[in-house]
Order: sequence, then structure tokens, then C-alpha cells
Amino acid sequence: MTTLIVSLSATLGSEVFIGKGNPIAVVYDVICNKDTGKITYFILCPLAAEEKGEPAIEDYYAVHHSYFYFDDEDEVLNFSGKLGNDEHSFFLDLPQQYDDSEVKDLAEFNRLVIINSAAAGHRSDND
Repeated sequence: MTTLIVSLSATLGSEVFIGKGNPIAVVYDVICNKDTGKITYFILCPLAAEEKGEPAIEDYYAVHHSYFYFDDEDEVLNFSGKLGNDEHSFFLDLPQQYDDSEVKDLAEFNRLVIINSAAAGHRSDND
């Protein structure tokens, strides 16, 4: 990563990718630590399967920022389950606006990633 400065307003609403060019979610919100102001979690909404490109607002996932990186070439936000620290695999506190919402954690988001990244295997009819 060569660019260390990012715009949060540009990040909100942007697609999150897994692998090369496979969009999975949209950044719905950015949660910062109230004492330090540092980013802690991205609130993600998965892309609706029936309308690819539109977020499914009824589902929320809180994922620690350490699981994401910007691809310098395309300037897109990518998710990688290998990046983050296990200590950040769960969330402790979210703002009051999420009190009435079911916000899922990293384990649930990883399930969504697995479902959406399954690739068809090669089939050979040769006997």
C-alpha cells in the first residue's frame, strides 16, 4: 500500500471485493473508537443476490478494519480473512443506533464469503 490517506466519505457506499473482481458487500458505516477516533469496524451490508450491486440493508456485519486492504492498482477495498488478528474477530460495543438490529460478526461474514466464493470444479467426462 503506497497511499496512506483515504477518504471515509469515499469509502462509505463503496463495494467490498473478495478475490479478483468478486463484489460481496457494501460499506454501510464506519465505527470509530469514541476516545481515540481510530477506525475500529466497518459495518457491511451484503449485496443482494437477486439484484447484484444493490446492498441488502436488512443484514449488517461488523468486521474489524484490519481484515481489509486497498488494492493500489484499482483503488478498491478488498477483504481477506488471513489479514486480521484473531483478537479482533468479534466486536464489543456498537453505537446505540444498532441496538435494535442484529449485527453479525466476522464468523458470519466468513460464511457469507465462503458461500459467494465457491468456484465450480473442473469436470472431465473422460473414462
